[in-house]
Amino acid sequence: MDRVNKCSVCDKVFTEKSNLTRHMKIHAPKENQCDVCGKSFTTKPQLNNHIKLHQYPSIPLYRQGEARLQCTDAARAVTEAPRKVVDPTWLDPVKAEAAAKTLGGEMWKGQLVLTWGKYAGQSFRWLLENDVGWVVWLLAEYCKKGEKAELLQWQKERMLEYARQFPSVTCHLEKRLGVR
Repeated sequence: MDRVNKCSVCDKVFTEKSNLTRHMKIHAPKENQCDVCGKSFTTKPQLNNHIKLHQYPSIPLYRQGEARLQCTDAARAVTEAPRKVVDPTWLDPVKAEAAAKTLGGEMWKGQLVLTWGKYAGQSFRWLLENDVGWVVWLLAEYCKKGEKAELLQWQKERMLEYARQFPSVTCHLEKRLGVR
């Protein structure tokens, strides 16, 4: 006679005991909480997978495969607000990279913070989520003309590397540069 592996909480039945054991974790207390959004998970690996979602930018699309170039209301608000002082950590490439890697894991370049211009104090990820058009313009100018200031060159190069990870942004940059 086949042995029935039944959940004592929700009465779900499993053919294999190992499947029941795995299933029982969904009824266990969720003690692993995301620091970003507060969502809780039963296991640490589930939390780690979830955290990766926060590292990727949510790029608004104009249509399939193309980022929207218009800035968001949040971007307009930042440009209208008084200039804020940027943490000195972001002014040193070595310190900036170390801080970004601590904050961003595999997508660390998105955590780098712009130190100049109308979006000073905002992360690269924030820029892609709020003003792709400005990023495309800035990077196209950098690709065409270069940059003499060492810190700005380092930041623009990292931003270019970061933006190239997202085809919906890259397509606009390539159009602007006449690559396509």
